[in-house]
Amino acid sequence: MKKATLVTLGVIPVMLVSLMSVAAGTQQSTTPAGSAYVSGGVSEDERIELQKGRDHYSLWVLTAARKSGAYLSDVHLLITDSAKKVVFDATIDGPWLFLDLPLGRYTIAATYKGEKQHNVTTIHAGDHHQAIFYFDTGDATSAATP
Repeated sequence: MKKATLVTLGVIPVMLVSLMSVAAGTQQSTTPAGSAYVSGGVSEDERIELQKGRDHYSLWVLTAARKSGAYLSDVHLLITDSAKKVVFDATIDGPWLFLDLPLGRYTIAATYKGEKQHNVTTIHAGDHHQAIFYFDTGDATSAATP
């Protein structure tokens, strides 16, 4: 299993959780434990709307192609807490997942076309954490020859 990049974005005051209004095509709901989340970001309009409300969520997950950096959808995410209880288990319909998790330590497992990666993060008061998962997709970047 490969380990993904995790970026801690520092302490930012947490605002009251509210579900934001996003463009059609995003997946917006709550987990069985009551944590609000939204995923999507396939179109530019969706990405803009998602980014406007991201500060309402403590965890930001991004999925992309390793070589080109192109955004990926249809990545399965399984997030468990320190007691190994599942707090999120779904295939996201866009490259972004914003999830408002309570304070604690979490393992994020991401799977795309059989490739599995994982990371661990701890949510502290006022934190926003970003986990970025890059997957091999067989795509290539274009390189200009001088």
